[in-house]
Amino acid sequence: MPRRDCKRAQGGELNLEFPEVLINSFRDLVHEKRDSVVVSKSPGRIEILGNHTDYNGGLVLTSTIDQFVWSLGIPSPETILHSIDYNETTKFNLDDLAVPTEIHWSDYAKGVFWAFHRRHHAVQGITGVVHGNLPQGSGLSSSAALEVSLVNLISHLYKLNILPKAKAMLAYEAERLFCGVSCGIMDQFATQLGKPNSLLGINCGNMLTQDVSIPENISFVVVNSMVKRSAGVILNKRRAECLEALSTLQESNWDIHSLSAVSTEDLLSVAEILNDNLMKRVTHVVKENQRVRDGIAAIKDNNPQSLGKIMIESHNSSRDLFEVSHPNLEILMTIATQQKDVIGCRLTGAGLGGNLLLLAKREMIENVVSEITNNYEQETGLEPETAICAIPGGVVVEDVSL
Repeated sequence: MPRRDCKRAQGGELNLEFPEVLINSFRDLVHEKRDSVVVSKSPGRIEILGNHTDYNGGLVLTSTIDQFVWSLGIPSPETILHSIDYNETTKFNLDDLAVPTEIHWSDYAKGVFWAFHRRHHAVQGITGVVHGNLPQGSGLSSSAALEVSLVNLISHLYKLNILPKAKAMLAYEAERLFCGVSCGIMDQFATQLGKPNSLLGINCGNMLTQDVSIPENISFVVVNSMVKRSAGVILNKRRAECLEALSTLQESNWDIHSLSAVSTEDLLSVAEILNDNLMKRVTHVVKENQRVRDGIAAIKDNNPQSLGKIMIESHNSSRDLFEVSHPNLEILMTIATQQKDVIGCRLTGAGLGGNLLLLAKREMIENVVSEITNNYEQETGLEPETAICAIPGGVVVEDVSL
């Protein structure tokens, strides 16, 4: 993809790159010469540990990846936003923000403006374009990247003084409250708050975060099963089951506000109250929270073998207790675990397709990718997309001279 280096409007050099097609599309949209615009570049994310714990008030360990959603624009009385990827243009103002019944890409943009309006921020519209190279429906959080990119673009255009976590919450509210997707805060927090070459630990109950530096001798690899899924239906179903479990415990006089308040020692008592299906969901959440703690400790101790074991345990729990795996993900898991240079692997994201995350020593990563790609294609006829994960850090937004 052709890219261009950008400069600050004041003239300083800047580590923000974006595809030329953004400028070309913007010029086609506005039909007039502009001296400067604002560009916002927001990364996708991978979930290292913490599968389906975020919306249960639990712990997650996540990372940004070097695939992005860009937004570019100027302020305007109403919003005119063109999606390069969909080749569609949407037009709306603050009076058009009805909650959608079926989600269209433009609803995420509308949700962002709705969230600003809900929080009484003085914004109007934007005229601009959006574009991304994040594969949709693969579990890398393309929707959150779009939301965070737009939140930061709008905040910059209207010179709003909003703290980073508050920006992440605006993006979260756009998806959770406006679009109705049963997500947690992980995606938006990772995309907004991530640091270069560092993982981000998030306590989704109290929103506290910690940066976790990773050893230089290991790398993560994302392998796309090429099974595209829409996470919305299963997310809503699993969240409903978790809420049912929480409600049942509260009705049994448990003084808790989330399933993450249940400890491993409590599970025997919980089993006397919940049916087998709900018990599986709760057990996964409780033990996955502990795996996040143990995984962070393993990284800090520079113990990749321990981290790899925890990753495999996480996958097995997501498959058996939360039931969000997929036959193709299991094929990838089998292939990956047979590779001597793979330290750990697990599904990442909502599941039911999408991506597998691999952990390997940095010097062996190319061999690992080649072997897994060839074996998976032979077994399924699908050629998986792979990405060795650089960790770019969170969203960047800047004024750009044209």
